[in-house]
Amino acid sequence: MKSEGQLKRAAMTGAIWKFAERIIAQGTHFIVSLVVARLLAPEAYSVVAFVTIFITFANILISGGFNTSLMQKKEVDKEEYSSVFVASLVFSIVIYILIFFLAPPIARAYDEPDLVAIFRVMGLSMPIAAVKSIWCAYISVTMKFKKFFFATIGGTIASGVVGIWMAVKGYGAWALVAQHITNTTIDTILLILSTRIGISLKVNWKKLKSLLSYGWKILASKLLNQGFIEANPIVLGLIYPKEALSFYTRGKSIPDIISSTSINSLAAVFMPFLAKFQDEKQKLLEYTRMFIRAASYVCFPLMLGFFAVADNFIEVVLTEKWMGAVPYIQVFCISAMFEMLAAGNNEAIKAMGRSDVFLIMEIIKEVSYVVIIASFIIFGKEPIMLAYSILVCSLVTIAVSTFPNRKLLGYKYKMQLADVIPNLILSAIMVAAVYAVNLLPIAKLWILLIQIVVGMTVYVGLSILTKNKSFKFLLRTGKSLLYKGSKAETTEENKESSED
Repeated sequence: MKSEGQLKRAAMTGAIWKFAERIIAQGTHFIVSLVVARLLAPEAYSVVAFVTIFITFANILISGGFNTSLMQKKEVDKEEYSSVFVASLVFSIVIYILIFFLAPPIARAYDEPDLVAIFRVMGLSMPIAAVKSIWCAYISVTMKFKKFFFATIGGTIASGVVGIWMAVKGYGAWALVAQHITNTTIDTILLILSTRIGISLKVNWKKLKSLLSYGWKILASKLLNQGFIEANPIVLGLIYPKEALSFYTRGKSIPDIISSTSINSLAAVFMPFLAKFQDEKQKLLEYTRMFIRAASYVCFPLMLGFFAVADNFIEVVLTEKWMGAVPYIQVFCISAMFEMLAAGNNEAIKAMGRSDVFLIMEIIKEVSYVVIIASFIIFGKEPIMLAYSILVCSLVTIAVSTFPNRKLLGYKYKMQLADVIPNLILSAIMVAAVYAVNLLPIAKLWILLIQIVVGMTVYVGLSILTKNKSFKFLLRTGKSLLYKGSKAETTEENKESSED
C-alpha cells in the first residue's frame, strides 16, 4: 500500500497525464469534427446522432456498473478483472444481437432506412468497448494514465484521418461511423499492447457477485441519468425537423468537449484516489474541496469564455450554415458549469462506496427531470426550449448532489460557495473584457483571436493580483511535480497545508 504522499503524487501526475490526454484527444477530435462538419450537411449528423444515442445507452449497460465497481475498490486482483472481462464481453454480444434485430423497427419509427445498416455497423464497436473498459478501470486503479495518454492519441489521430478522408470522398454519414469504430478499435488495441493485466477467461462468481452488489446501483444511476439527458434529442428527432437535431447535437457537443476535458479528466483520477481514503472522513473532505476548487478554476473560464465567443467562433470556423447552433452552445455552456459542481460531490459519494445514496439521488433527479422536460415539451413551441430544459435540470442536479455530503462529509453549502465564488467572479470579469473586443471595427477572425488572448490574459492576471487560492494550488502542484524529490517540494507542500 502506497503512503498518502505517494498516492497524492500519483494522483497529481495522473491528473496531468489525463488532462493532457483529454486536451490533445478532444482537441484533435474537435478539429476533425470541424473539418467534417464543413464537408457534410447538417442532415448527415442527425442520422448518426440517432444511432449514437442508442449505442451510448448500450455501452453504459455493458460496462457502466462493473467498471466503476473496480475503480471504487482499494485493491483489485486479477480474478476480479478477469471475471468482469468475461461478463462484460458476453453481455456486449447479447446486446449487439438485440440491436441487430431492433434496427429495422427503430429506422421505421424515424423514417430513416439508412439507420438499419448504420446501427448494425456501429454496434460492432460495443464488444470492443467492453474490452476497453476493463483496461480503463485497471489504469484508473493503478493510476498509470501515461499509458492511456499514448493509446488515446493514437486512436484519435488515426480515426481522424479516416473520418476526413471518407468525408472528402463523399461517404456522408458513413465518415462519422468509420471514425467512431476506428477510434474505439485502435484505442483498445494500443491499451492491450501497452498494459499487461493477466486477463484470463476464468470467472470467480463470488467476486463477480460482490462487485455487482455495488455496481448495479451505479449502473442504474447512469442509465437513469443518461436516459433523461438523451430524451431531448430523441424528442427533437420525432417532433421537429432533422435540422433542429443537427443544431442541438452540434451545439451540445462543443461544450461537452470542453467540460469533459476539464471535469472528467480530474474525476477520472480523483475517484480512485478518493477511494483510498474512503474510511477517513476528514481527508475525503479535504480532497473533495481540492477537486471542486481546481475543477471550477479550470471549467468556469472555459465555459463562460466560449459562451462569449460562440457566435464569432461558429461564423468563422463552421460558416453561417451552422449559426443555428449558437443558442444551443450558450445554453449548454451554462449547464456544464452547474454540472461541474455536482461532479465533485458525486465522485466523493461513489468513492465512499455509497452507491445506495447515489442511486437514490438519481431517482430523485430523474423524477424531477420527467416533470421539467414534459413541461418544456408541452409549453415550448421552439426546439431551443428543450435545451433550456437541460439547463433547469442542471440546477436540480446541483441541489440533489450537494445535499447528501452535508451529512456524509460535513461539506456545508457555505463551504461549497466559498470554494467556487472567487473563480466565478474572476470568470465574469474576464467575460466582460472578452465581450468588449466585439466593439473593434475589424474582421470576425481577428476579433475571435483577440478575444481568446484577452480572455486568457485577463483571467491569469486577475488570478495573480487576487492571489487566487486555486491558481496558487495548481501552480504549486506543477512546481512540486517538476522538482520532485527536492527540498523545494517539501517547502511547497508545507505551505499548501498551512494555507488550506
